[in-house]
Amino acid sequence: MTDPVDSLSESALAPRPAEGEPFADEERLLGFYDRLRARVLAAAERRAGRRGEQATKLLLVVPDVFLFLVRLALDREVPAQTRALIGGTLVYFLVPIDLLPEAFVGPYGFLDDLVLAAGVLQSAFGQQLEPWARRHWSGGEELRRVLADVSEAGHGLLGARVEGRLQRFLARRGIPFERGAGGRS
Repeated sequence: MTDPVDSLSESALAPRPAEGEPFADEERLLGFYDRLRARVLAAAERRAGRRGEQATKLLLVVPDVFLFLVRLALDREVPAQTRALIGGTLVYFLVPIDLLPEAFVGPYGFLDDLVLAAGVLQSAFGQQLEPWARRHWSGGEELRRVLADVSEAGHGLLGARVEGRLQRFLARRGIPFERGAGGRS
C-alpha cells in the first residue's frame, strides 16, 4: 500500500515560473477557504466536548493558516523556493486523503494539515516570520504563538504514529520539525 503523503508529486513542490501566476485559480483557493471555515466552525460547535478543548481551539485557526498560506503564495516578494514549499503545503490541504483523511474523519482531519503548515512556516521563515505575519496574518492570536501551540500539541493531536509519519515526510523534503519549534515571543 502506498503512503498517501508520498503520492504528492515532486512537481507540486517545484517552483512555478517567475512570469506565471503562482496558482491558476485563485478563486478556487479562496472558495476552499470559505468552505473550510464553515466546516470547521460547524464541527467545533458539534463536537467541542468530545474532541477536547485544545483540538477544537487549534481547529479554529486552520482557516486562518490556510488563508495566510494562500496570501504568501501569491506574494511575489516571497522567495520562489519558499512559495514552492507553501504551494506544496496548500496541495496537502486540498487533497482529501492524507495522513488524517478529512473524507473519513471530517474537519478534524485538517489537524495534520495544520501541523504540516506549522513545520513549513517555521522552516521557511524562522525568525523572519514577523514581517510576513504583519502583512498577511488575519488570525486573532499572534501567529508565532499559534505555530508554537500547534507544534507543542502535535503529538497529542495526531498520535505518535501519525506525527512520526508527518515528521518523516517533512524530513525527506529537508524540513526539520520538532515540538515547540515555533518559539514564543
